[in-house]
Amino acid sequence: MKTRLQKMLIPVMVASLFFFSPAPDGLNLPAWHLFGIFAGTIFALIFQPFPEPTMLIIAVTLASIFVPLHEILIGYADGMLWLTVVAIMISIGLKKSGLTRRIGLILISKFGKTLLHIGYIFSFIDLLLATSTPASPARTGGLVYPLMEGVIDTCNSTSALSQRKIAGYFTLLAYMISMTTGSLFMTGMGPNLINVKLASDVLGISVSWPLWVMGALPGFIVFLLIPYVIYIIYKPESVSMVEVRERAFIELKASGGFSRNELIVTGVFLLLLVLWATSTVTQLDTTMVAFIGISLMLVFEVVEWDDLVDNKEMWSLLMWFGAILGLSAALAKLGFFSWFAVFLKAGLPTAGLSTYTILILIAMLAIVPHYFFVSLTGYVVAFSPMIFSFVAATDIPRYPAFFLIAYLMVISCSVTHYGNALGPFLMGKGYNDKQTWWSTGLLITMIHAVLYLTIGIMYWKLIGLWY
Repeated sequence: MKTRLQKMLIPVMVASLFFFSPAPDGLNLPAWHLFGIFAGTIFALIFQPFPEPTMLIIAVTLASIFVPLHEILIGYADGMLWLTVVAIMISIGLKKSGLTRRIGLILISKFGKTLLHIGYIFSFIDLLLATSTPASPARTGGLVYPLMEGVIDTCNSTSALSQRKIAGYFTLLAYMISMTTGSLFMTGMGPNLINVKLASDVLGISVSWPLWVMGALPGFIVFLLIPYVIYIIYKPESVSMVEVRERAFIELKASGGFSRNELIVTGVFLLLLVLWATSTVTQLDTTMVAFIGISLMLVFEVVEWDDLVDNKEMWSLLMWFGAILGLSAALAKLGFFSWFAVFLKAGLPTAGLSTYTILILIAMLAIVPHYFFVSLTGYVVAFSPMIFSFVAATDIPRYPAFFLIAYLMVISCSVTHYGNALGPFLMGKGYNDKQTWWSTGLLITMIHAVLYLTIGIMYWKLIGLWY
């Protein structure tokens, strides 16, 4: 009890600051108080005095004092939240059918010389899917991570610590790679298209799909580094892959041909992949596609409702992530983020600053505020217009500024486990602690930023995009 009270102390103190200080000019008092609750909640997520669903229920209760409850509960209607939840349901079906284990056995027996080698294989699978699947919960949560779980299950290490490191390695790799691949392609994340539109409307520049990819060269370099960097952090070196490969080969041979459920799930998997890849043409919502997939699995009895009911992690994610999305939506409705954008813009004088210094400011603007956002879409919608307006008020080259904004806004999802809907799903697996997740995410984000501000600037000048 004493430890819990100590962990609660800082979040309560942070929230209290906003109740004992007047609201700044241009912001109403309810928005100021609600942000205090929101900020306190973020600190509570860091110190973890209670499970996350418990803390968010308390936060929603307190917030309803200042805004109508239904305006907070609207977070539970968010399409990306339900895409994540249904992607988890699909992954349950993939795992129950035995398909993920079979694929894991195949990957290990054919390519599993080292865990690092397998990590690179999954990274390239995600890279390929990112060219046409603009939602990380669908791409990584629904398609790639279930395959990783097949490998995790197959690597039955005798050491519990080693097994946890293996699972932690693949889980954290899945998130960091997904955020990186999502930044490398215009179609890697849905909000990327918002930034392309703002570039045209505010900066007067046109960004095509090939140009986006061409400008992202430093990001591709980081993509190649990430599996190794995370491997060094977790060091799951105690597993003998020779023995694992032998076991995998024997088990794969004994399993025989594909079962009925495996064939059905394979068909559903391919259908989802095609529908997500062609969503820009068919105009099918990615969340609706996910519902089609789980509906087929339920109809063909590959997965049953009881299987879904038993998944406590999924329902916990729904409870807490829906609440934090609702708090963010309520703040937006009260005008907090619009005020904050104006506040930041006014506090960033550019007179007398060099072009390079201004580009560093732009990079920081694309990264730091993401600590307070639980949705990439919400972050882009709230902050991109402000950053683009800031760029328009300067005479710095437009294309380098755009690249920094567009790439780093996606990459900055990595700095927390709630910056993108995929994060809560993977964190809920219980293999990673928040300190390692946040520090690794910050490291990966800073590597991106440094390379874009060094190699990127030289490269953009070289290919004639310095204007």
